[in-house]
Amino acid sequence: MKSTPPPTTTTPSAAAASLSHSVSATSVADFDHIHGIPLPKENDDQCLNVSPPSPFASSWTNMCSGGKILFATDDWFATAENLLLDGPPQFADDLYCEQGKVMDGWETRRRREAGHDWCIIQLSHRAALQGIEIDTAHFTGNHVPIVSLEIADATCTQQSTLAKELPHALERLLHGGVQGTGSTPTEVELAQAAVAALEWNEMLPRTPLRPGFESTRMHYITLPEPAIGTLVRVNYFPDGGVARLRLWGTSHDPKTPKPRPLYMPITTGDRCTVVAHSSVKDESELPSRQPYEFLELSSQANGGQGVACSNKHYGEPWRLTQVTLGKDMGDGWETARHPERPSILIKDPTTHLIRSPLQDWAILKLGATTTNGIQRIILDTKHFRGNYPESIVLEGSSDENNWFPLIQRVRMSPDSEHVFERHQIENTDQAVSYVRLSI
Repeated sequence: MKSTPPPTTTTPSAAAASLSHSVSATSVADFDHIHGIPLPKENDDQCLNVSPPSPFASSWTNMCSGGKILFATDDWFATAENLLLDGPPQFADDLYCEQGKVMDGWETRRRREAGHDWCIIQLSHRAALQGIEIDTAHFTGNHVPIVSLEIADATCTQQSTLAKELPHALERLLHGGVQGTGSTPTEVELAQAAVAALEWNEMLPRTPLRPGFESTRMHYITLPEPAIGTLVRVNYFPDGGVARLRLWGTSHDPKTPKPRPLYMPITTGDRCTVVAHSSVKDESELPSRQPYEFLELSSQANGGQGVACSNKHYGEPWRLTQVTLGKDMGDGWETARHPERPSILIKDPTTHLIRSPLQDWAILKLGATTTNGIQRIILDTKHFRGNYPESIVLEGSSDENNWFPLIQRVRMSPDSEHVFERHQIENTDQAVSYVRLSI
């Protein structure tokens, strides 16, 4: 059997003008009269189970590949998810199911209610679409006569809202469409109201389609300018089937959901003041960046040093003494995860701290011995969001041998400065030359 080369591409307006559908056809021979297509040789009307190479594939990516169907008015004969499949449409002469002939595409019932069939596709990525490829393979007496496409550039929030409002969208996203089902008129009205909240732009005007014989199955349309968006609405006028839809283009400035606020195990209270880095517009607003009447004795600028630690797998304790804020997660003291940590963590119901004897520690030598105790302590977990310490203990010593508490064990929060003022610090009358931080 001789294969037919891919047709040349057209523009949306030219496609709508040239692909007329006014007479019912039963074989490709009929199209010699309808469209002026040369009469094919014997048996050339048999559609192959192989897709011809796409003229768009060398330049762009199929943005329907990996996409999802959010809603379809009808999935009776074949579900809308089939439109997005990567492989070629398949057909077996003698394969039937409860709904009728098994078809590889999206095929709706013969419509008996007002309106027309349509579905909503979420593209694999926010895309700048350049080419449209529609394949009606094997749909010879049941193909869609006319289609149109619309595109919406919905934000992540808008897409989430749409999925909540479209009937059965959650079940569809989890399990796919169900063959032999269709939306009720009420459900279609609800879906129409949900999609009407978005701004839709016409990507392909109403365009007639040819039936799915081998020489007429493929429809290629080049868009005059990129169509940018995240969602595509496929409109069938009024019903029928299409085997595959491929929308060719490039990923375009992807939109990602805004991250949820970090969970803050401890906030400003009796133990300390907590200032999240995300809560300030400028670093100058942070407590550590504001003028203070006493010297920061732990700072390198004033002679502070990192002396020792139990573990320095990801960072050394001297980094704790830097004058600047941490530039990234590698610019701090981080230990390896303890190999003997509990398999399941358990909180003490009274202290709400994790029950575990395991800890790591680091010792800093201050640039000078305090003569009037410590006035203020700032512990900064900047950049440490998924690996900040559950809690800390801070101790002081004048000789690196006899240790006494400065801060009893207290929870920490991610990416935040924790400020302990003099009244929140213990043993403020003791001379301190060294501090030991345990995490």
